[in-house]
Amino acid sequence: MRLLNSEEMKLVEQHTAKFGLSYQRMMENAGAACARNIRNIIEGEKNACRNVVVVCGKGNNGGDGFVVARKMAENGYSVCVILASGYPNSQESTYMYKLVIDLSIPTVWYDADRLKAVQTIKNADVIVDAVYGFSFYGTLDEDMRGLMAEMNAARGIKFAIDVPSGVYCNSGFNDPGCFVADYTVAISALKPAHIIHPASDNCGDIIIANIGIPEESYNFVKDSLYTYNKTEVRNLFPKRAVTANKGCFGHVLCICGSRNMVGACVLAASSALRSGAGLVTTAFPQSIYLPIADKLTQSLLMPLPENEQGTFSAKALGELLPILDRYDAIVIGCGIGVNEDTAELVMGILQNSKVPVIADADAINIIAKDLSILKTASSRVVLTPHPKEMSRLVGTPVEIIQADRVTCARAFASANDAYVVLKGSNTVVAAPDSTKAYINASGNSGLSKGGSGDVLAGLIGGFAVQGFELTDAVCAAVYVHGYTGDTVADKYSKSGMLPEDVVNELKYTLKDFEK
Repeated sequence: MRLLNSEEMKLVEQHTAKFGLSYQRMMENAGAACARNIRNIIEGEKNACRNVVVVCGKGNNGGDGFVVARKMAENGYSVCVILASGYPNSQESTYMYKLVIDLSIPTVWYDADRLKAVQTIKNADVIVDAVYGFSFYGTLDEDMRGLMAEMNAARGIKFAIDVPSGVYCNSGFNDPGCFVADYTVAISALKPAHIIHPASDNCGDIIIANIGIPEESYNFVKDSLYTYNKTEVRNLFPKRAVTANKGCFGHVLCICGSRNMVGACVLAASSALRSGAGLVTTAFPQSIYLPIADKLTQSLLMPLPENEQGTFSAKALGELLPILDRYDAIVIGCGIGVNEDTAELVMGILQNSKVPVIADADAINIIAKDLSILKTASSRVVLTPHPKEMSRLVGTPVEIIQADRVTCARAFASANDAYVVLKGSNTVVAAPDSTKAYINASGNSGLSKGGSGDVLAGLIGGFAVQGFELTDAVCAAVYVHGYTGDTVADKYSKSGMLPEDVVNELKYTLKDFEK
């Protein structure tokens, strides 16, 4: 589903007004939809929630809040409005405030009667934040931080209208004193802040409220961010025919491992095996044959020449090139080491493969030394860097990359004709031929361990051979990897879970995605 930032949302509203739905009507629809969703939730509570306080700002988010207050009062709730920063300043919100006054809904001015406002908040069963919305930038002043602190400390169920106050709509950042909601009612569409950590941690459960904006209005937004839920990912999966055989589900070649990195090879190949791929061949330096053979009993094995360092030697490339056409995707880089021999191997595979190549770990570090290979590669390349590896690719400090992960991934993918899977909290997927970028919402800190990237690389390779479009294969693998990690964390713990637990859990979680 699409994510809209504040500027895109304004553009959508502008075109909606041209289609005949006025700003005032949109505000009325938004407030009514929010009130309806709030009622649906609180009416399901065991304890009666009758006292509602709506805290309104001066802008249009406050206008939505005035409508919420009116609709809740019309449905029999005891409602009080708190004006957080004075009289409304837009035509539409001023009109909605007058309707609140006409209904004799009690109003408290926070700056004039702070004690009464705070006591009202403390006594409320339901607290609705309608102070800033998606237009918030900068930092909260001390008065607003004090107000948010009182709202956060109160006992009532907390709702935010569109975006919690103090949260930046367009990014994962927030003022440390922001409102922390139990529920956020997103108006019309999800915003980046609803998905990206740590901002999303303040949103609670997300509900999307339809306010009657026609689909045509969204067509004017060109550069889009997307995220997927479980149902949407399931819809990406090709149906497995009853009459299928192993040849129908593709053949993955994993070129991984070294004397000191046996586990990376095992994890990548095991993940590809668990992905549903029909066949997996694992190529590895010949000296690690015994531990590999012991762990990978379902994989075809290909021991290859190695050098004195226990990594692939350049001779390995000569044995691989004549048989590359046997495979439908190649995973390379997990634990192979970085030296002249492995560099020759990686470059040779990229120059000669006619099928997608998923380049992870040391393959990325090798590519970072000569990015020109990406433009001359014979097939699509999927890079799966963590932030430090991305820093090597772009020559930019990690802090700058982390400050705007989406822009960084998009720019690199476009400039170098490669897919980028920028790993981390909210992994970003950027395709080389699209202005779209995907932000992942699954996963947890338990995946922050060596080996998790190997599992993801193998999963991408496994999905890439099974009939997915490549972009869908990458996005689905990222989501399923995080989703499986969430399942493992729920069963065990984030601290104690291991990458191999994720591999083993795939046999259960993939059932949730099969058609």
